[in-house]
Amino acid sequence: MNPSLYLVSNNDGRLRRRTGLWVFMGVVGMLFFLFSSAYLMRMAAPDWRPLPFVPAQLWLSTALLAAACVAWQLAWHAARGHDTPALRTAYAAACLSSLAFLASQLWAWQAMDAVHLTLDANPANSFFYLITGLHGLHVLGGLLAAAWAHRDLGRDSVTLQLCARYWHFLLGLWLAMFGLLFGVTPALVSQLCGGGP
Repeated sequence: MNPSLYLVSNNDGRLRRRTGLWVFMGVVGMLFFLFSSAYLMRMAAPDWRPLPFVPAQLWLSTALLAAACVAWQLAWHAARGHDTPALRTAYAAACLSSLAFLASQLWAWQAMDAVHLTLDANPANSFFYLITGLHGLHVLGGLLAAAWAHRDLGRDSVTLQLCARYWHFLLGLWLAMFGLLFGVTPALVSQLCGGGP
């Protein structure tokens, strides 16, 4: 095969993968935007009772997801510099931090259940489980994609760039959802929408 044709084909493949990730993140972002809109509208109902506290496990989850983002970024830089030992270490740290994030989420659900903040107890609880569960599924999906692409890690730094980009997106999404679930109150929504004093 002509080397110049291979380079063009390889660049096309990378462009498709990058574009595919941007489109996927756009779709996921819109999904969470719609759930956020439903959450804010549902707050106006009389049976709405905000979650009474932030489970401590969610702070741990936040730290673990941030650590995974840093590890993916380091893995990408190691791949660009052809530093295989650093790449393997960072890749393992990213995957382990992400798995620990998922475990921390399950631990938070157990803590909520232990104080009777169950899925069916209140609409706010239902949204909490829905939003955190959906986010967790996207982390798990990212991990499965990263595991499937593991064979390309040493040969193609674009794979790691896309992993890093996706995890940065997941962290931003997580922080937005965290703020929505625990920082937004019905009174604040009422004031912002012109219904307050």
